[in-house]
Amino acid sequence: LTSITMKIACFLLAATLAAIPQCSAFSTNSVLPTRRHVSASSSLQLKTDEQYDGDDRHSPKCELSRRTALSTTFAIIATTASPFLHPIVSNAQDSKGKVVVYGGSGYVGAHACSLLTQQGYAVTSISRSSPETQLARTKSILGTSLSNVDYISLDAGKASLDDLSASMKDATAVISCVGLSPGSQNQKDGNGLVNSRIAQAAKAAGVPKIVYIGVSSTLANGPAKFLLGDYFAGKATAEKSVTSEFGGKNSLIIKPAIIAGGPPGEIRPPGPPGVKAVDVTAVARAAVSGAVGDLIGVIDGNEAIEAL
Repeated sequence: LTSITMKIACFLLAATLAAIPQCSAFSTNSVLPTRRHVSASSSLQLKTDEQYDGDDRHSPKCELSRRTALSTTFAIIATTASPFLHPIVSNAQDSKGKVVVYGGSGYVGAHACSLLTQQGYAVTSISRSSPETQLARTKSILGTSLSNVDYISLDAGKASLDDLSASMKDATAVISCVGLSPGSQNQKDGNGLVNSRIAQAAKAAGVPKIVYIGVSSTLANGPAKFLLGDYFAGKATAEKSVTSEFGGKNSLIIKPAIIAGGPPGEIRPPGPPGVKAVDVTAVARAAVSGAVGDLIGVIDGNEAIEAL
């Protein structure tokens, strides 16, 4: 190995010194492009890809000294040799970022986790259930396991805010799919207080973006509110907390009416007459778009979700 490394060093050194007179790739006065975001101002905003403002029409001049060449060469040698000296232990550093999904083994959450891993993000799923139960539930929903997702057992309604914040350390975004179904016991706090605590903890942890799955305004303001007042009140509390903690430009609130289907074995109440259900994958795609920074604001209603 030492012999091979020395040969590489000699070759790179000779090549670098010979290239100094016409070198531009390693110039010390290269102009680095700056970045900016462009977004439309509306309730639902689509962020464009980052664009470069730098002017790269002019090639940088050659100002690579012999000393710079030597230091550059040895840096290249160290980089070239390092894979042989230190085997790679984990590919976590290669991900696009860490996204925490509360309720990641639920119906919407499992699909969101799947989409995020496909896009190269490191994903952590948090639920009251054990990691084994979350893994099994995810498999029942998707038909396959997500072995590259970290499953953590944590009760967002009972854990301290410090523990919640610690679970979101270094996260680039949080998606909350946590909530109790209509008619459940303690449905007000189970939808409102729990998600308010998640939003507060995410803000304290320095998470830049949050996505919350709320409920359609059409349903919340319709006749169902007389039967499920606590459910809708809890959802409204959660939406208000998300906006209060993160504002409209760092959050996305998705408000579906009825989501088609459900986890295997789970019986869900029928939706109101005339309300077309939205596919779960459409909701998950919207959530992921918010987590990666492509969508901000509010998406209210199934038609708006499907139109994305």
